[in-house]
Amino acid sequence: MYKLHLILKYLRKRRIAWVSLVAVMLCTAMVLVVISVMGGWLRMFEENFRRVTGDIVISSPDTGLRGFGYYEQIIEEVKKLPEVASAVPVIRAYGLLNIDNRMSEGVQVIGYPIEEIGQVNSFPQSLYWQYRRYIEAANAPGISAQERQRLLAQAEESAKNATFSFTPLEGKELERLRQQRKNWPGMVIGSGLLGIRKDPHGNVIGRSLHKYALPATLILFDVEASNFQDGADISRRGYWIADDSHTGAWQFDGTTVYVPFHIAQLDMGMIDTQPFTNARGETFVRPPRTHEVHIRLNPGVQIEQAKSRIQMAIDMVYDNARKENERLGAPLSWTWNVPEAQSWREKNAVYLSAVENEKVLVVFLFSMISVVAVFLVFCIFYMIVVEKTKDIGIIKSVGATSRGVAGIFLGYGLAIGIVGAGMGFVAGYLIIRNINFLHQQLGRWMGIQIWKPEVYVFDTIPNTVDPREATIIVAVAIVSSVMGALVPAIRAARMNPVEAVRYE
Repeated sequence: MYKLHLILKYLRKRRIAWVSLVAVMLCTAMVLVVISVMGGWLRMFEENFRRVTGDIVISSPDTGLRGFGYYEQIIEEVKKLPEVASAVPVIRAYGLLNIDNRMSEGVQVIGYPIEEIGQVNSFPQSLYWQYRRYIEAANAPGISAQERQRLLAQAEESAKNATFSFTPLEGKELERLRQQRKNWPGMVIGSGLLGIRKDPHGNVIGRSLHKYALPATLILFDVEASNFQDGADISRRGYWIADDSHTGAWQFDGTTVYVPFHIAQLDMGMIDTQPFTNARGETFVRPPRTHEVHIRLNPGVQIEQAKSRIQMAIDMVYDNARKENERLGAPLSWTWNVPEAQSWREKNAVYLSAVENEKVLVVFLFSMISVVAVFLVFCIFYMIVVEKTKDIGIIKSVGATSRGVAGIFLGYGLAIGIVGAGMGFVAGYLIIRNINFLHQQLGRWMGIQIWKPEVYVFDTIPNTVDPREATIIVAVAIVSSVMGALVPAIRAARMNPVEAVRYE
């Protein structure tokens, strides 16, 4: 009981110990904020890649923009597997976008079969007019529970039936659009390309209906062309803007347009129209090609196990294709490069590994800085032991054991650790949860935008705390405080009571 009494007394009376308490608090808060932001950034990368890809992606890196053939047979075989929920082909290319001669930009072009893409990823949920506007309305203040449920159901239904033929225009604008561009396909444009962005105060600006009435021209190049000098292998197609997409990742929202899969496939020259004639005079056409096939697995399926079975299906399709091509006398190059099945993490390993390494490095550096707290606890406790030498002698002379004396200072260190780590956790949690608000306020006070989406990829700062990481940080802070008090506690325990009482 005397140990608890002395611990509480020292905690209240010895104000110098408050310095170590503040150090523990600041180090805990600092490490928690850093790990949460970096960990949140990593989670946002992972979530973003999961939103725009399937669980498994089939691609052929060796073929580049030429893509690979026999994807229709691959999809047919893959869908027979019990692990697979759906499979959808995807085109990835690069082109030049011109919007009404007001903006010309090099863009990434993604070809989606939009009526199927929602089966493998969350692209339809990035569309503003066909999904997100209903979500915003449902979350607006003052909405009744019944109306909120209706808006959420409407959002899901609209995303399920997402289409490139949608337009937010009405009345005369819609009629004029239909008359002028009745044969044009629709295009979804990344919100950043339309000038839709957040200002330093977090408000969305730049969305205007008149932008959806502007004509857009997309230029693509035939991937089989030998040269582009005469312009014959350049596809120039007019589009009308159906919707804008906001994934939250600037590398997509500021650089990407989405077009119908079959249109991109045609304009990229990935559908051969000229028949091939073999030595026997037989004619046949090369199978159409794609760049990727995205696959969604059924819930509970192990990705590695499914990937192995999918690769077996790919190999079987290409083995059969080789045999058929040998019989027909088709070029061997059609089946040289067998596509590979990769998990979504393997497909994006370059980006994810870079962020993971950055997180480890930053956490290591800030952890080294936090070692200062351990030395500060050590120095302050050592001073307290020296200062309280006479008191220690008196305590031991009335029957306290060496273990009991050591327990006083170890308990003192534990109390400092618990209180400091607890205060640090609360401070860090509040900073993280309100970090975007704090960022906006700093922008107002300082007149600058610290977090720029164009630089940091995402348009918001991660503001979630991982419970597991927070528990580890608090536990390490408490253990570090006890370790800082360990040497002074041992010194106090080894004191001779007679010499300690006579200490001046």
